[in-house]
Formats: sequence, C-alpha cells, structure tokens
Amino acid sequence: MAGRYGMSFAKKFIEDGEYDEAIAAATKSIEDGDTGPEPLFDRATAYDLAERYLDAVTDFEAAIAKNGAEQEIDPFTIDDAYFSALLAAARKEAESDVAKGVSLLQRYVQNAPKGEHLSDCRDWQKRLKGEMPSLLDKTKNLDAV
Repeated sequence: MAGRYGMSFAKKFIEDGEYDEAIAAATKSIEDGDTGPEPLFDRATAYDLAERYLDAVTDFEAAIAKNGAEQEIDPFTIDDAYFSALLAAARKEAESDVAKGVSLLQRYVQNAPKGEHLSDCRDWQKRLKGEMPSLLDKTKNLDAV
C-alpha cells in the first residue's frame, strides 16, 4: 500500500508533517501483515518527530532486529535515527533522573554493538552524569573542566 509510487502512506504523512496519521498508517500496515522493518521504521520516525521518544526507541529496536537479515533499510540510516531518538529520550529522562537517562543510553550498546555511535553513547553518558561538558552548554567554562 503506497501513498504515491514507491512511498508508503506513513512516509507521505511524515513528509507532510502529519505524525499522528503516519503512526496510524504504519500501525495499520503492521496489523495488516507487513512483517518487514519498514513500517516499524516509519512509525518510529513519526514517534520521534512527535517527540514520543520512548515509543520511537522501541520501534527502532524492533526495526533493527527485523532489518538484520534482509537489510531492506540502509543500516547506517536506521542506526543514526535510533541513536538520535535514544539520545533524546535519555536527555528527557535525565531531567528528572540522571541514572535512568544514563541507563537508557546503555540500550544502544546492547542493541547496536557494532553501531556508529558507540563513542557518542559513552560521551553522552558522561555528559548526563556531569563528567563531561557539552560544547553546546554555554553556562560552563570549558577551560575550568
């Protein structure tokens, strides 16, 4: 089922900024029997853009698992999107519970042991714990750290 040739309905909704509709379309594809990674990736992308980061992380992990053998989705694309959503979820969690945010990032190490963002993951765990300043944090004197 496609929104236009070569594009799922979910992707079309994402392109149009209609994230709830994209989530519904991807969910329908899954419920209708599409067992590949693409509807999970589409729904994860829509969740991420709707700032429902934990839902996105769950679907990205499922898409990575399904993408393993067939590689319907470029592994770097899915890895990058997964790390981005996971980092957003971890940063949000760390606002109220640093340990929970750091722990959440550990999922990347477990689910993407050969991922492109392993060193980024370790750095962000340190940043969340206050052990490594972010270059984006203008409130800290980086020379003092």
